[in-house]
Amino acid sequence: MIINIDREPKYSLYYIGGIILDLLKKHDSLSIDELYEKTKSIIDSNLYIDFIYYSLDWLYMLSLINIEQDKVKIC
Repeated sequence: MIINIDREPKYSLYYIGGIILDLLKKHDSLSIDELYEKTKSIIDSNLYIDFIYYSLDWLYMLSLINIEQDKVKIC
């Protein structure tokens, strides 16, 4: 589920996806580990990697990102 009213808004896939897209606009490409660390520093140090994976899946299904050679790139 993308929207969950029981969770804080900073943990929504929309918000995390927006941060990921913003980071990818600033950098040419990033590994998933780099994205995770940078996103954690922006949102919260308690952010689980699962939220990054779900957000990346969502962005990939929307054809907004691509993964090539272990690097995430913006389309």
